[in-house]
Amino acid sequence: MELNPIEREAIGLCISLEALNDIVNHALLDVRKSTRSPGEAEVYFKDFVHRSLFVIRFLDFAKEAGDSKLTGVSGSCINVLDEACQSKSFDVGGSVERLEVALEDLRSWLDFKSPLKLWLPTLDIEAKIEVSRMEFLKISGNHSKHNISRLTGVSKGIHTILLEHKYEVPIEAIPLALEDFQEHLDENYFIYYGTWMAQLLNDVRWGIQRYLEPVYISCFRKGSDDFSYRYEYPAGFENEVSKQWFWRLMNHIRSAPYVEKFSANRIFKEQSSLEWDVQ
Repeated sequence: MELNPIEREAIGLCISLEALNDIVNHALLDVRKSTRSPGEAEVYFKDFVHRSLFVIRFLDFAKEAGDSKLTGVSGSCINVLDEACQSKSFDVGGSVERLEVALEDLRSWLDFKSPLKLWLPTLDIEAKIEVSRMEFLKISGNHSKHNISRLTGVSKGIHTILLEHKYEVPIEAIPLALEDFQEHLDENYFIYYGTWMAQLLNDVRWGIQRYLEPVYISCFRKGSDDFSYRYEYPAGFENEVSKQWFWRLMNHIRSAPYVEKFSANRIFKEQSSLEWDVQ
């Protein structure tokens, strides 16, 4: 199936938008207005299952590569959206700018490194390590997603991290310590940063919304009754499959994001207790 750039961008935007809708929604998250800081909000997971699903889906969005045959991009949804910001086939008067800013903020958060202190009783080590938040997301997300027999890659990654920080541990012992890591990350790190993570992802969803709203307005046509409508396809949409994706994308813009735009309470943008006083 031959697709041109505008068709590929529409498909990639739709796939990425739906991935975000699966992460930031009221079924997984409880977004509460802060009583301490007007204009800010706090996010709570419904329970530990919803927290794990949030982290798994966040990892898929940030790291897992999709099918380049559809989007033309061999990479994650973040890579797909980066490409959309380059091609910006639907940009009207700089409407893509909010998406660009939201993606940069998300990338900066994922790439940020801060030293952590982790007590690993299985290995009898109090480890002080410094890696990117993306590395912790990979450990936690994959641990939640797979059983221990499928965690060879995670174990090798942890072994490499420990060696880089001068902790020599037999690689065969690492799977035994996965629960130690998961307890720190699930019960502390990602609970604390959950509000900020949700805001960053929601900002990307709203960035897509603002990018495409001018196109939606120009393409939407109301029918003869109160219920029917249609879209006029922009120039370049020739393939029937891409037209279906565009229709689907515009319906998401018509529906708007599930969660209103919010700012994370500032107390959740500081440090988790794992990062306190790490010397």
